[in-house]
Amino acid sequence: MKKSFGEKIFDFVNGLLLTIMASSMIYPFIYVLAISLNEAADSNKGGIFLFPRKFTLDSYRIVMENHDLLNTALVSVSRTVLGTVLTVLCSAMFAYVFTKPKFIFYKPMKLIFFIAMFLGGGALIPVYMLYRSLGLLNSFAVYILPFLVNLWFVILFRTYYTQMPKGLEEAALVDGANELRIFFTIILPLSTPMIATVGLFAAVDQWNSWRDTLFFTSKDSLKTLQFLMMEVMQKAEAGSMITRAAAKMGKVRKVRSVDPVSVRMSITIVTTIPIVLVYPFLQKYFMKGMLIGSMKG
Repeated sequence: MKKSFGEKIFDFVNGLLLTIMASSMIYPFIYVLAISLNEAADSNKGGIFLFPRKFTLDSYRIVMENHDLLNTALVSVSRTVLGTVLTVLCSAMFAYVFTKPKFIFYKPMKLIFFIAMFLGGGALIPVYMLYRSLGLLNSFAVYILPFLVNLWFVILFRTYYTQMPKGLEEAALVDGANELRIFFTIILPLSTPMIATVGLFAAVDQWNSWRDTLFFTSKDSLKTLQFLMMEVMQKAEAGSMITRAAAKMGKVRKVRSVDPVSVRMSITIVTTIPIVLVYPFLQKYFMKGMLIGSMKG
């Protein structure tokens, strides 16, 4: 069917707007990559928009030469994988309970969750004292246990469950299945879009987290990649201040090819790439899960 002139105009404007929106989202990443691959002295002159003028890998060399990089990467990957799996599973199970008004603790748990939504996580000192009393300090468990149940994830799962046909559960009950078997053999396998959605959010939270390392651990073996990158950035900033002070005194003539800005950009690239690589595989389920999870039951 031949399109009318108005439809062609609409398609052109729609495509143009989508192109502008996509470019505005992709360009910051391209700009960060260009700065991270450019010499610091040249970057300070400005004028870099898409490609580096003077290519260098010095900023990445500073990041990669750290001897703790491998261990911190393993800690970050371990907490992300384990934390994501357990968060998704526990949040899904709690949400399933909230679809059962006949559950004996339904009302008390609903009240506790409702209050927790307004109170939030609490101040740092009470949280620190709680973690200490539970023996979570300087333990890998401090990365996992506090994040097992997320209220927002529970709401998303519960909304998704209300869209499922009740006949599936009724048929399983008639065949003699209990609630636990129904959840693992029927509900959970049908929740793939929501699992992908919640899993992506949980993985991003775990991967980007570094404050728990700062406040609740002191062992080098428990350092995460993000915390290490923060230390590298702080050292680069301190080194830059010393270099500038020495240059003013005439003791340094050669300007370094690396400064805190280029190091910060390279750290951004290093810590962002893993999540960027995972997202395309979950995009289909992610979009479907967000659409279904936003619907009211």
